Amino acid sequence: MRPALVALALVTAVIAAGCGTSTRTVTTIRTVTVATTPTTTSAASTPLPPHFDPTSFTAISGDQFWLLGNGVIASTTNGGRSFRVTPAPPLPEPPGLDTQLRFADREDGFAFNSSVFYVTHDGGGSWHEVSLRSIEGFATAGGYAYAVTATCANNGCSDYRFERSPVGKDAWTALPMPFTPDGSAVDVAAHGSSVWLLGTPKGGDSSAIARSADGGQTFKTTTSPCTAGLGGDLEPSSDQVLWAVCPTGMEAGGWISTDGGATFGQLATPELVNSAQLAPASDDVAVLAQGPNATLLRTADGGRTWSHVTTPGGASSVDFIGFTDANTGVALVTRANSSQQELWRTTDGGATWTAVSL
Repeated sequence: MRPALVALALVTAVIAAGCGTSTRTVTTIRTVTVATTPTTTSAASTPLPPHFDPTSFTAISGDQFWLLGNGVIASTTNGGRSFRVTPAPPLPEPPGLDTQLRFADREDGFAFNSSVFYVTHDGGGSWHEVSLRSIEGFATAGGYAYAVTATCANNGCSDYRFERSPVGKDAWTALPMPFTPDGSAVDVAAHGSSVWLLGTPKGGDSSAIARSADGGQTFKTTTSPCTAGLGGDLEPSSDQVLWAVCPTGMEAGGWISTDGGATFGQLATPELVNSAQLAPASDDVAVLAQGPNATLLRTADGGRTWSHVTTPGGASSVDFIGFTDANTGVALVTRANSSQQELWRTTDGGATWTAVSL
């Protein structure tokens, strides 16, 4: 759910209900010191835990990235040739893929799931828990962190809010929203000062997409290519080019916009499963992950043609894929006949992939 490219997670999140323009500063609940030295220093590498199983990835460059797993955070500044390990904040167990780690820059990072939200402003030297409601989506771009929050119970979520804060501060502000979601799947993406919100308006019969060019302060709304009530995944490669995967219930469709999300054209992909993922490396190059055996396809012409790429093989599925720049990308895959995850990396824009030794 995918810094807009710097935090990789590639930036997915959502729509929120209108809630005025009043400022709400989150309350720090507690500070949890988890390391004595920030993870971005050049300290000597430390061994990873036995059977290290990464569940979340985040990066600020091709060489500097972090992995969350097994109750620790593994960081590297040399593309994975060596790692430094520090304790993770006390996230609920089991973490699973619902628990996410995001770094916006060397100092400012976020570790969270739907029930807890931890922040560091010293490169992981210490983490503190902040008071936000259930986080249904999160993204960082252009010096801001964006969170879609809601009040959630067993029967679903309501009272959605779109909030933002400078990445270096815990100062969250509730911003006006373009429409109120119907409670089904919602998504948000960000690139620079542009923010896109995708979802189904309450009482509506079609999916909508809203775009802001000023960091979420104002939006313009239009019809999206996605099916009402089923959500979708937005992946921007620039302020003007926005890639999308829209599930239909039985399969999915791939789409691209070259005018900032005002209009979309369908990609000439093979049949897609609902869980298909698109990871753009640039406005022309993207990698498509879908189906069994971790199949990867690549386009270099904006989605008009696709070809198979070289991978290490031996995987059953791709759980996450994203690019930090036009050349460097990663994929978290599940090994075949195992629940263990593996990290694949590319340095040629997704044409070839190799396994990173963990």
